[in-house]
Amino acid sequence: MSITNAQLRWVKSLAKKSARVESGRFFAEGSQSLKVLARNPHWVETIYVTDDFAEENSELLSQFRPELLARVESEQIDRMADANSPQGVMAICKLPADDSDLIGEPIVYLEHISDPGNLGTIIRTADASGAGTVVIGTGSVDAFSPKVVRSSAGSIFNIPIIQDVESEAVLSDLRRQGYKLFAADMNGEPFQEANLDKKHVWVFGNEAHGLSQAVLDFVDETFSIPIYGKAESLNLSVAAGVVLYHSAFSKRG
Repeated sequence: MSITNAQLRWVKSLAKKSARVESGRFFAEGSQSLKVLARNPHWVETIYVTDDFAEENSELLSQFRPELLARVESEQIDRMADANSPQGVMAICKLPADDSDLIGEPIVYLEHISDPGNLGTIIRTADASGAGTVVIGTGSVDAFSPKVVRSSAGSIFNIPIIQDVESEAVLSDLRRQGYKLFAADMNGEPFQEANLDKKHVWVFGNEAHGLSQAVLDFVDETFSIPIYGKAESLNLSVAAGVVLYHSAFSKRG
């Protein structure tokens, strides 16, 4: 297999959400994503690799069916890639179905997240801490954009993700399923006081503006992370890491 100029332009277009939605495809760059895909090969449609990458990573590539691999020139990878320093490999992957179930615990709900680096890091942290589905509200950055996929370090392939949902609808559904809704907000009680014995959802808001009043009025309880130093606040992904690992430690002892 190789790549034509038309295919090259199509791969490049997947950096845009409209092209991803229309085609049902997205791309993942770099060796870390490929290592995770080797354990989750059902995602993969095509893997474009340079000769240099293939020579240095023959064992990794041997875990994929040969017909999935296509050799390309380094210059072609450079033209297709979104990353500033492409690593010589790009995987074309199939978007997941829109009707995924809400599974696991804690569920992570994100309202109006705008920074792709934050979203990717939260997905990675949810994966690492053993959390359940990551649910992303309407108006947020697309989970399958190149920057989010890179920031997730492959975790995008490990954890269920549902996006473009309305807050009230999904939170109502989770409440009907018996989940407690816990908002992470600067004006709540100390997070150590959260009763994590029951299955629960951690709800996070926009990096600059926090959670909407409508969501704050809807949740069961609101918790904050104390600031002991002079900083005004924590980065969103760091705050998510604190409470998600608090849940993980509570569940595992």
